[in-house]
Amino acid sequence: MNIDVQTIFWMDAFLYLMLHAAIWYGMARYRSGLVALWSVSGLFSALGVWVLGCRGIFPTDAVVFWGVLFMALGNLGRQAALRSLDGPADRHWLWGMGLFNGVYLLATYGFYFSGGTEDGVILLFYGFYTLNCLEYVVSGRRIAATHDPFGSRAVQSAGWLLVGSLGVKTATLLGGWGAVDLYEMSWDQAVVFGGQFVAITMLSVGFMQIFVDQMHKAQIQAEQGLAREQERSALLQQHSEDLSVLLSEREEIIRQLTLSNKSAGMGALVASIAHELNQPLTTIVLKTELIEAHLRKKGDPAVAEAEANKLAALIRDDTRHAAAIIRTLRSMFATGKGEFERMDLAALVQDVIDIVRARAERCEIELDVDLKTPLPLTGDVTQLQQVVLNLLNNAIDALVEKPGQPSRIGVTGVLRPGFVDLKISDNGCGIDPSQQADVFALFKTSKSQGMGVGLWLSQSIVASHRGLLDFESEAGKGTVFLLSLPSHEYVLVS
Repeated sequence: MNIDVQTIFWMDAFLYLMLHAAIWYGMARYRSGLVALWSVSGLFSALGVWVLGCRGIFPTDAVVFWGVLFMALGNLGRQAALRSLDGPADRHWLWGMGLFNGVYLLATYGFYFSGGTEDGVILLFYGFYTLNCLEYVVSGRRIAATHDPFGSRAVQSAGWLLVGSLGVKTATLLGGWGAVDLYEMSWDQAVVFGGQFVAITMLSVGFMQIFVDQMHKAQIQAEQGLAREQERSALLQQHSEDLSVLLSEREEIIRQLTLSNKSAGMGALVASIAHELNQPLTTIVLKTELIEAHLRKKGDPAVAEAEANKLAALIRDDTRHAAAIIRTLRSMFATGKGEFERMDLAALVQDVIDIVRARAERCEIELDVDLKTPLPLTGDVTQLQQVVLNLLNNAIDALVEKPGQPSRIGVTGVLRPGFVDLKISDNGCGIDPSQQADVFALFKTSKSQGMGVGLWLSQSIVASHRGLLDFESEAGKGTVFLLSLPSHEYVLVS
């Protein structure tokens, strides 16, 4: 009869081993610490049940010590795994359950190794697990709030089944109605083993169901997160494309404003340009007539030829001067799309000064130019010509508004490490402090005929060259504009 009960112990151990091995194998792809903890706990329980079934094969002391210890470790591990399904188990719970199991082990070992009977050890064993297995009921209820109801009901049912079957065994031991010996076959032993077979199966199935449900939810959340990231990425891509379009439109607007503002600014220079061109053209006509007159004379042919050559050289110089003015105007009205090239800022400034010089002289304004040459940088010639033209025109306008004193515009250019600096100053009326904050604002101007575009456009152009345009002004004393541009060979346009 004893061997039959021992066989049941070993069958129970085999059931523990197979169920938890199946969970380990079936969920290996998840590489989860919870699955590992559940499977290792099943291995400890299997060892515990197997050792308890080996009395007579191993010394009784070893059976009691190791069997009780392995069973406690296996049961505590499963309970910790269930508590950790939604994150690390609560530290207070771990300490409490650890203390509860520790007290049980100390009580069992103290009782047995101080001369207590096996009957007392068995009573302590079943009484402890009757109370301990209530934890499965509590865990099942907690899990029901967030996980699959089938799995949580399986855990709760397994807990109640363990509490009921173990409670029956505890009651029979206390009342003397059931088997006292560990291997004695009786009805209460059948209740315990039957309940344990069913309960451990339900616990394993419930754990697998809950864990798979958890992984499924995590997968759904990951897919939703990926979908959101993809949507966000697509949105960012769309924004990037929209921004590129806006930047292109901005460049085109700047180009168009450069041309329109240049045209408006050139209106004030038409008379001066006409005067500037009329001078060489008039002298060309006069000198041509002089050549014809010398050729008609019947004097010494050598003298006539010498005079004609001298006049022809003067005509050539006047023609070159007129051609230079025309070339400068043509470049200033060019319709390029902001192509950057290596250039000399000093030569560019000098070309613009040649255009405004006639207007300045007509307004009795002295131009004091000091350009350290060369001033190499990379930029768009047309746009930078517009900036310099705006600054010079503004300086002339400021001096025209303050008549009655010697007027002077200073233009200085220097090269410093990494930058080219251009300073344009005037001794005009200055900028009112209340208006200085809006100097570079679009459509804001203190001029009665102004558009409020020039300085805003100039600052935009300089910013696209990665440069800086700033000013200092004192009312009644004048204004200084400082243009600072990188002198390195390549400039990235924003």
